[in-house]
Amino acid sequence: MGSLGRIVAVAASALLVGTLIVAAEKPDAADALNASDFDPGYIISDELFYDGAAMTEAQIQQFLDQRIGTCLNTNCLNVYRQTTRDMPVTERCTQGYKGAENERASRIIFKVQQSCNISAKVILVTLQKEQSLVTMRNPTAFRVSRAMGYGCPDIADRPGWCDPAFDGFFNQVINAAAQFQRYRLHPNSFGHRIGTQQVLYNPNRSCGSRSVTIRNAATAGLYNYTPYTPNQAAMSNLRGVGDSCSSYGNRNFWRFYSEWFGSPTGTVSPAATTTRLYGADRYVTSIQISKDSYPTGAPTVYVAVGSSFPDGLAAAPAAARAGGPLLLTPSTGLPSNVRDEIRRLAPERIVIVGGTGVIPTAIADQLRALALSVRRDSGADRYETANAIARAGFPEGASIAFVASGANFPDALAASAAAGALGGPIVLVPPGSSSMPQPTRELLRDLGVRTVILVGGSGVLPGGSFVDSIRSVSTVNSVQRQGGADRYATAAAINAYAFPTTTSAYIASGTNFPDALSAAAAAGARGAALHLSPGTCLPGASAGHLASAGVMQVTIVGGPTIIGNPPQSLQPCR
Repeated sequence: MGSLGRIVAVAASALLVGTLIVAAEKPDAADALNASDFDPGYIISDELFYDGAAMTEAQIQQFLDQRIGTCLNTNCLNVYRQTTRDMPVTERCTQGYKGAENERASRIIFKVQQSCNISAKVILVTLQKEQSLVTMRNPTAFRVSRAMGYGCPDIADRPGWCDPAFDGFFNQVINAAAQFQRYRLHPNSFGHRIGTQQVLYNPNRSCGSRSVTIRNAATAGLYNYTPYTPNQAAMSNLRGVGDSCSSYGNRNFWRFYSEWFGSPTGTVSPAATTTRLYGADRYVTSIQISKDSYPTGAPTVYVAVGSSFPDGLAAAPAAARAGGPLLLTPSTGLPSNVRDEIRRLAPERIVIVGGTGVIPTAIADQLRALALSVRRDSGADRYETANAIARAGFPEGASIAFVASGANFPDALAASAAAGALGGPIVLVPPGSSSMPQPTRELLRDLGVRTVILVGGSGVLPGGSFVDSIRSVSTVNSVQRQGGADRYATAAAINAYAFPTTTSAYIASGTNFPDALSAAAAAGARGAALHLSPGTCLPGASAGHLASAGVMQVTIVGGPTIIGNPPQSLQPCR
């Protein structure tokens, strides 16, 4: 549980107390652990957390021996013994506890794991994040007496205070495990539960908070036990100190678990099926996506240039709403295979995205021969074009809109699919904007937008006056931000927000845009998430979302040279 002594750093000695641990400790996973894989809304899966058979007693003992090595006193957990007492059967610990003389710490952990159905791995990680006991060779009796930090609340005028009623290793382990089950069994009795809420960075409320969409019981339990989320400074220095507003408990839980036992969020279900859509180039890939999504035709087809991203980003949610694909074309001429695909689809309407500078009149003339109605959505620049697409594509209005930077594509790719699934547009704003441009604010008002989602961190879209300008729109009553440390974490955050549950997902390259543009339109129409991949693996936060959301159908967009073959390409990156 929270304690200021486990939140602040003893910087002068480079020793991090309790949850901070020793900054120079050598991790198992070396430098492979990536802060962008940390998902504050899904720190560990329920399956791994509530696992009463995660480790045998022998495995626990071996693990402690390996971590501690030669002990310098009798308080080391690999040699520690304690006489325990009987505990009754409860709803939290359904096997009770049969006390015995001189039980090893490993046996206590094992028996509590079985009775309370809390993984021994979770117990070991908590022992480390709270008191460094899994690696300490000369712990004091005082540390052991507060092993799990149970009964140690954050009280401003009594820093470091713990309730003496819970002193002792056995007391700490069994009461903490029972408490984790209490959080699961009675979620409405506690402040943190599944759903979107503000989580503090630090006991000092002036440090602020962030919006976290908690997606499962285990993660909610961790926040009830240690009610703080790491700030950017803490995540930027994974094995060390952040700043005066940093807290480290939940960061370190995730870090230790990842380094010792592998991904805490699991992987895509082994029962999930995977398919791959790709072609010789971006234009053929868009055709393959169209054929897969609309085998019997579509009423509307959107056509965007395949050599740049802005117009296609804004077009994807509009295409999803219209129930049609987003096909790509070069500016130099309409490929015959794209023309053939439009003929197969037999649309009533074709929407050309962008001005004559990107899709010239000659291509428009060819398209007019393929549908009864051809419309061009365009403006003087990418921002006006996005507004034109939104206004024409959502004539009945929209309750939600996503706002992305028009300077680059990565953050907005996943947002295009989410916007399409939720029935709202994406609008683009110039980089460095101190306020949302007036025409875009007027668009939000005219559409009746109530919720605005900022895509990316404050380095991409600022806060302050920029957010205030959005709030000045008369219809808007909520402005939220979904972002992460990089493009992959941002995609995972958007998907966690938009798709808490979904049976299907698309995976496209995060290093280039064309495949993801057409995939975003298809995913949005299907109500599926769109995750980004670096190519050989899946970022941990994305893998966690696929597992927690219950995805059973994965569509990989792009050839095997772009995204490797499963199952390796669907495993969490290390």
